[in-house]
Amino acid sequence: MHQPAQPDGLSRPSVPTPGCATCTELAITRDDARVRGNRSAATDADILLRRHQRGEHACRTTR
Repeated sequence: MHQPAQPDGLSRPSVPTPGCATCTELAITRDDARVRGNRSAATDADILLRRHQRGEHACRTTR
């Protein structure tokens, strides 16, 4: 069966931003969920990590 293409970067897990406690915590939560076989919790943590990174670590321009 044909799999739809994944939007840019969604097929790869997010990488925590070095030195960020929130990124580290969410990545650990995601990895622990994977080890336990809880794919739903792993996905939830990855989504939260992506949202956090977009909100806190995105390049911002000033006007």
